[in-house]
Amino acid sequence: MKILMFGAGVINTLYAWAFSKGGHDVSLLVRPGKEANWKNGLHLNIIDHRTGKDVMVNEIFLPNIVTQFSPADNYDFIIESVKHTQTENILPQIAENSGKAIVVFFNNNWRGMDFIDRQFNKTQYVLAMPRGGGIIENGALDGAIMDEVMLGDSLCGKSTFAPEVVTSATQNMEKAKKLFESAGIKPVIQSNMEHWYWVHFASTAPWIAGGAKARGFQPFIKNLSRIHEAIEAGKEAMEICKARGVDVMKVQDAQVFLAPTWISTLIAFFMLQSKTSMKISGGHGRYAPEELQQIYYDVLETGKQYNIPTPKLAAFKPFIDEMIKAREVN
Repeated sequence: MKILMFGAGVINTLYAWAFSKGGHDVSLLVRPGKEANWKNGLHLNIIDHRTGKDVMVNEIFLPNIVTQFSPADNYDFIIESVKHTQTENILPQIAENSGKAIVVFFNNNWRGMDFIDRQFNKTQYVLAMPRGGGIIENGALDGAIMDEVMLGDSLCGKSTFAPEVVTSATQNMEKAKKLFESAGIKPVIQSNMEHWYWVHFASTAPWIAGGAKARGFQPFIKNLSRIHEAIEAGKEAMEICKARGVDVMKVQDAQVFLAPTWISTLIAFFMLQSKTSMKISGGHGRYAPEELQQIYYDVLETGKQYNIPTPKLAAFKPFIDEMIKAREVN
């Protein structure tokens, strides 16, 4: 398959590497003038968990770099992964130049499908979410890629669709499923990817908040009291998802917040100790704190819109703002 990775951050670099290992023709789109940054490739220092076991990878990845694309390029897939605050701004460029490619939206989405559907037909895209992350700094990517991705068709945001739209959307998802499988990654199919996005997004807010209060991911995951506070805030975040119409019992990322708090705290404590969790979450906190701040505020604001009390989540606000101030000082 011929694949364009739209966005050259941590996620798309990790998956560009994985798709390349799967034998695909992969290009990484960078901003004009940034090509020189990739002249000698990128040093990967990552945990590859695609086989279900942690395999340390230490190598130079030298992808094909492009600065523009058009329908004439005949890509089979365009994998879009940018910060969730940037998605709307790049949609027109992708829509104009994607040709017959299947577009895979591969990042957070708290807003829903309407802003995507204004630019794309339901027959043009699929929805997905990576399980990986890390940080790029000093010419190296330090992170991890997991053995699963979340995957769903475009048929959410509305209740009914024409039969031909359903057929095309289902076929697109099956093609995307085979693409990820060819790279050694298991797609976990979601019946309503929009709702999965919302729960995942909301579930990250308490982890962000807890990390901000502890002044780092590492001290956060070692402190049961901080994790307990985050779990209580997460329960409020799940109430916001319920108010938006989500059956949180059906979404895996919600489960840790649904048990009694003391049980959830212990589950989260052990879950967060893995090397891959440390690589993924710790790296993101250093790499994109402004994005994490926005996720927190987006969830908090939606709670206000739905009149959901969030005193425990809101109590973290000073620490979230302090996290950004500390970044500005450094």
